[in-house]
Amino acid sequence: MDSLPPTPITSLTPELSEQLRARALDVLSYLVKTNSATTYFRESDALARFRSALRPGDSGVDRLLQQQQGADDVTCSVQELFEVYHCNVGLSVYEDYLPFISRFFDQPCKKSAVENLMAPGLPCFIAHSSGTSGGATKHFPKYRHPDHMSLSTSEAMRKSNPPTSNGGGKSCIMYSLGYRQVVAPLNEDGDVEERIPVCLMTSGVIRVSNNMVVERDAIYSTIKVPNCSSPLAVSFIQNYKSFLFMHALFALVEPKLEIINTLFTTTCRDLCRAVHDQWDDFIRCIETGVIPDLEGIDQVKDNLQRFLQPNPDRAEELRKIGKATETPGWFRQIWPELRVILATASGPFSTVIPEIRHYIGPDVSLETLTIASSEAFLALAYDPRDLNLYKVVGSDDVIEFLPVDEPEESRYLAQTWNVDPGKKYEVILTTRDGFWRYRLGDVVEVVGFDPRDGQPVVRYVERRNVHIRIANEVTTETQLRSVVDATSDPLGGVSEFCVCPDYRESVGRYAFMVELQGNLGANAATAPSTLHASLQNLNENYRRDSLSGKIDVPAVRVLRPGTFGEFREWKIRTSGGAAVGQVKVPVVVWDEGCRVWLEGRVICDV
Repeated sequence: MDSLPPTPITSLTPELSEQLRARALDVLSYLVKTNSATTYFRESDALARFRSALRPGDSGVDRLLQQQQGADDVTCSVQELFEVYHCNVGLSVYEDYLPFISRFFDQPCKKSAVENLMAPGLPCFIAHSSGTSGGATKHFPKYRHPDHMSLSTSEAMRKSNPPTSNGGGKSCIMYSLGYRQVVAPLNEDGDVEERIPVCLMTSGVIRVSNNMVVERDAIYSTIKVPNCSSPLAVSFIQNYKSFLFMHALFALVEPKLEIINTLFTTTCRDLCRAVHDQWDDFIRCIETGVIPDLEGIDQVKDNLQRFLQPNPDRAEELRKIGKATETPGWFRQIWPELRVILATASGPFSTVIPEIRHYIGPDVSLETLTIASSEAFLALAYDPRDLNLYKVVGSDDVIEFLPVDEPEESRYLAQTWNVDPGKKYEVILTTRDGFWRYRLGDVVEVVGFDPRDGQPVVRYVERRNVHIRIANEVTTETQLRSVVDATSDPLGGVSEFCVCPDYRESVGRYAFMVELQGNLGANAATAPSTLHASLQNLNENYRRDSLSGKIDVPAVRVLRPGTFGEFREWKIRTSGGAAVGQVKVPVVVWDEGCRVWLEGRVICDV
């Protein structure tokens, strides 16, 4: 484990403030200089004012970006560039980029149409959003950049794959190398110029970091990295249940497992349930050395089989341990050297933490990883003791902050050196990959600053504009999580939940769909009224409208065990190629198909 960081400071020294300013201006200079020759920069209506203000060919980009050693006006020119940028680049959303990015999916895709589109050259991969609400998938071309512009990516990779001990320790790292499709631009002769996978951000970063091209996937699937429990073939399994089963199986074979990295706590929770629910099947496989016939593994089964040998001694060890799930720490009995679970654990991923802690016990740490998205790495974990404390990265992209209580206009943006601790902001990105002042939609609260380099330290709050509304109230994701946390114990321990509008009665209400850690609590009957009172206390408009009869007492609908794991599998199967393990359950469900699917798994109403 890294040494613990210093306590964040609440105000910046002049020296730290100047360091932050200089770093941000350096990054902006690089991005403008690098991306000003791209198709998007030259043709986008969203950047027309910026292009005009830069006056190319006169005193524009070249003069503003002159970086000759010893030049007296370098600082001035870079500062001038920032002022031009600040005053002439407005906020953008994905729809501003869609007409350009859609060119990658034209048939045929021509190299001349997509080369230098968003950044120089062709992308290494195209990241697709994992999606939570049933909306159309978003795509983000990702390009190769020099090392000094990829520091946050390198640091995220390092933290997600810490070294094991010298005594043969193993890591179970659950990532996918699958992809939805391959974009193959054609050159002037009609030949394929490059094969670009369309995949999750994590899948693409792993490929780029290890120089893994799709043409060699058949070779990769025959490899097992020495310190990893699972063969690489498991990373090519697209069926979620089979993906979980195979990772769990190869992890159970290893008595010296030290690290489990599931990327998200919800995937970790599904892994815990898989070990519990299929315990006897795992022991049988380990004893016989036979891979079962699972859905979606035909293309890699032979490669999986060659790494599983009969191991009756390990099977007998596990059989003697048994399902010791009544007291915390069962996983430490299975893996005595297990020391850490790595998984993003803030925001909507926090509700499953109590269930995970029951499986791992008090002697195994749970550490969060990043605030990351398909667009960019925003922040890295700051303190392993705090699962919702992150340090903003400032090396790869320009990160700005839009106060949530100000008009949604670029002129109100704050910079890393003048954000206010205690204040909430929406994150705005200008990225290496050609997105300009892009609204990420994530809201963070600034806690303070790292006293070593001044970077803001933040807590994740919520997705902006994720809310539910029945009458005139607007109840946010944060408020929903808060009232569920307060009601969890009487219900019997809420593992995961979502909320949808419920119009089965004459007056509308919220329906809380909950999956419990165990049995329904003895005081569960109080949950609807407790939720109602908590919402009234948190939200003045909810209180007013509920007292006037416009909103009824919430419904609490208990789902059968394993429902949200099944939901993730169902979304993967029906989405046309979503990657395993990274489909998120939306806090608020508006999609009719998702709502009906969940309602079909309700076992009782409280």
